Amino acid sequence: MDLLLTKREVEIILTWKEGPFWPDEERILIKLRRVAEGSAQIDLSCIQLQILHGWAEDHVGGHYGGKVVNHEELTILKKIEASLEA
Repeated sequence: MDLLLTKREVEIILTWKEGPFWPDEERILIKLRRVAEGSAQIDLSCIQLQILHGWAEDHVGGHYGGKVVNHEELTILKKIEASLEA
């Protein structure tokens, strides 16, 4: 599944995950780093997209269950959710 992200959005996502725990997380990080180096889009499997959505949910989740996001994070989250719905 293609996910169109700007270089800045990819750089933000890379700050969400320090290191991979599972092999698919490592594959996602590799793909994101390639995009940050100049590729135009990222191609993720459905499972990888769901993992990325989990990272986003973990990052924007507030202490009381609400979402705490800035404009850029909200844009990223909406793009991920739109890709999941497609």
